[in-house]
Amino acid sequence: MAHASNADNGMQVTSACKDTRDWRQRTGAVPRFRPARAAIRDVATLVLVGVVSFIAGCAKAPMVDMSGVAITLAPGPEDADAAGDVDTVAASIYVTGLPSTQVAALRATGLTEAQWANLLRVTVVMEDGAGDTDLPPVLGSHAVGEDDSLRFTPLFPFDAGRSYAVRLDPNRLPGHDAAAAEAMDTLEAMVALPRPDIQPTTVVERIYPSGDRVPENQLKLYLHFSAPMSHVDGLAYLRLLDRRGREVEAPFLPFGLDFWDRDHLRYTVFFDPGRIKQGLELNELLGRSLQAGETYTLVVDPAWPDAAGNPLQAPFEKRFSVGPADTSPLDHTTWRLRVPAGGSTQRLVVSFPEPLDHALMRRAIGVETDAGESVPGEVETGNWETRWMMTPARPWVPGAYALVASTIVEDLAGNQIGTPFEISALDPTGNAVSARAGPAGAPASHGTLDDTVRIPFDIR
Repeated sequence: MAHASNADNGMQVTSACKDTRDWRQRTGAVPRFRPARAAIRDVATLVLVGVVSFIAGCAKAPMVDMSGVAITLAPGPEDADAAGDVDTVAASIYVTGLPSTQVAALRATGLTEAQWANLLRVTVVMEDGAGDTDLPPVLGSHAVGEDDSLRFTPLFPFDAGRSYAVRLDPNRLPGHDAAAAEAMDTLEAMVALPRPDIQPTTVVERIYPSGDRVPENQLKLYLHFSAPMSHVDGLAYLRLLDRRGREVEAPFLPFGLDFWDRDHLRYTVFFDPGRIKQGLELNELLGRSLQAGETYTLVVDPAWPDAAGNPLQAPFEKRFSVGPADTSPLDHTTWRLRVPAGGSTQRLVVSFPEPLDHALMRRAIGVETDAGESVPGEVETGNWETRWMMTPARPWVPGAYALVASTIVEDLAGNQIGTPFEISALDPTGNAVSARAGPAGAPASHGTLDDTVRIPFDIR
């Protein structure tokens, strides 16, 4: 049955009413039908059909069936022969189980790289196991395989043992009308190539100071490794225990990520200067990290990764006792020299009355001729850093020489030549900075490499 418009129905009703009046006038009879009711019934039918049509128009399109989708990381068919060497295989990420209609739409559409990255996004998982959505995606290429799988191949091979987060957003599939269809949940997976089965080889070779006794206001510790280490905050792998095995609260200066040497073979641990310097709030609240008369153990966690991501071969511990605080500046006039014979390659030996900072005594002490020329040679330290020795590259020529030491040389407590340790901060190289104000109230350094002392000696 065709339905007239409201206007047409109105016209029909008016016409019917007019015919009825004419019929009554002619016959005086009551009509056998009610034209107005018929018109109302037609209008109601029209409204019902309109509502049904509106509901049908607003219904969401069916969702794409994603129940069979799987995300895997595996070598490609072309790499099957190399599958045994997971460290060198150019593995790819595969998405399988997509409906054939969606795969066909992907083949026909030709997505841009940006569109592919929005559809199938791969990012590196951070070392703490958390994925960072702000990280840029891993660079690589996307393709649809002959087996109807989606494939992501990285520009650079995936690292064995490293985890990657994969995010597939089905709402980005070609042909999927996001406005007409109900939003679908993204599919997420974490994948990784197995780490090669290797034996750890990196060890902690030594810790300086090498002696077993330090002052209460000890400033630094140096950890030396047998191979380069990864660029991580080493404090996460260190614990300081007292004689009862209790962990000392916050003993070290934080932000330990910056305390590596250039080759990542040496890591410097600073005892928190705020706890060392008397009168500072942290010192008054917690006291010094080390207490005279106590014994402590520095524990190195073997999980500390080397540059290849492998753990240390074994844990390492250093046990030491603590003596009174050392607050006196270094006095270079107390140093004693044992002078070699001319024409020989014997070592020049310098003895100190107390241990010095290992790193500084190696780089901030040297020998010059009377003409100011540097004498090349191999430097060693010994006797728990109370001895400095240099073997010349060439035999000693008889004449006048000088032992030259920068005033930045420190003892274990950070006292420098002629200047006691009054610390308010550390400079970018980790050297102590005096609390005495310089120009305009700025902190003044104890000294620089240009500030030196000279101890003359003759070789005969």
